[in-house]
Amino acid sequence: MSFTGTVENGVVIFPEEVCLPDGALVEVVVKDERPLMPFAAELLKLAKDRDWPTDMSVNHDHYLNGAARK
Repeated sequence: MSFTGTVENGVVIFPEEVCLPDGALVEVVVKDERPLMPFAAELLKLAKDRDWPTDMSVNHDHYLNGAARK
């Protein structure tokens, strides 16, 4: 069987004539991919490489608070 529905508030809505039993296993295939939301697209523009020290993950407390390096 194959049915077409739309998503409204995160819920798939089928036409009235489609009646599936509770607990039915279904598979959802998205037919059209929409672009990222405008906010996410703008946020990605801010992402860039950082010139951080190569030992930042180990010595982050040194760089943030002046603690002794490990």
